[in-house]
Parts: sequence; structure tokens; C-alpha cells
Amino acid sequence: MARVHGPAAAVLLLLLAAVLPAYAVDYTVGDSSGWASGVDYDTWANGKTFNVGDSLGKCID
Repeated sequence: MARVHGPAAAVLLLLLAAVLPAYAVDYTVGDSSGWASGVDYDTWANGKTFNVGDSLGKCID
């Protein structure tokens, strides 16, 4: 496999940096239950795969 050097490597890195945030996901923690006492966050998180760039937030009413 050919190696990428110099300016081509910089362009490749810039393209990756531009594309990767497009795959980020915004999660509302606890869905409609939100951040509250008694919410089973283990069940909420089950089946979700969190990645670098994803956002965890709360529902704003």
C-alpha cells in the first residue's frame, strides 16, 4: 500500500476532520424522563454505542 506524505497527508487529515463530526449523535439523556431521580440510566444506555464527538444533554422544556 502506498504511503501518503507531505501536503497530501495534510489534505487527508483535513478531510477526515471535516467529515467525522457529521457522524456525531446528540443524545437526550433519559429520553423523555430526562435527568431525574429514579431513572434507570443503565437501561436507557443499553444498546447505544457512544463515540467521541457525540453529545449528551438534557431535554429543555
